[in-house]
Amino acid sequence: MDVKTILLGALFTESMTGYELKKIFSLSFAYFSGLSYGSIYPALKKMEEEDLISMRLEIQESAPNRKVYTITKKGKQAFLEALRLPFGLERHKNSFLLRLFFFSHLSQKERLDSADNYLKSIQSSRKELEEVQPEIEAHADRFQFLCFQFGLRYLKDLTRNVEKVIEALEEGQIQ
Repeated sequence: MDVKTILLGALFTESMTGYELKKIFSLSFAYFSGLSYGSIYPALKKMEEEDLISMRLEIQESAPNRKVYTITKKGKQAFLEALRLPFGLERHKNSFLLRLFFFSHLSQKERLDSADNYLKSIQSSRKELEEVQPEIEAHADRFQFLCFQFGLRYLKDLTRNVEKVIEALEEGQIQ
């Protein structure tokens, strides 16, 4: 799903500022979407030009003015059309697997260090997700929470897979 479709989906039920959109994505989509301020704001501007969203400037006295974005009827139609498109299995690039493929060129210590570092980064991401679980549960709808749970299971499975690689490296099964 492209940035435009994701933003339309977020705006489908309520108007938001760019900051609020970024906050949603940092909590909910951080582990499967690469959205950033750098991609959100240009997409919002383009979507406004395409009449998929409208922008309303809220003047504030003691704070910076806020740009509030609202999806248009055309935007809702575009989002639903995109959501209904068929899709298949996506190939995911995984840097660890790419490196693992060439581990024969590294020393045993370098292999273990690389795998251990990757495992630590997975565990850190998993911990961050587990810490925001109460907030996700409180605000997510049923499908958003299913997505969150999928992400947690994915990281748990990834942890087990990397632990298996480390076990094999430690046992000397791979030379």
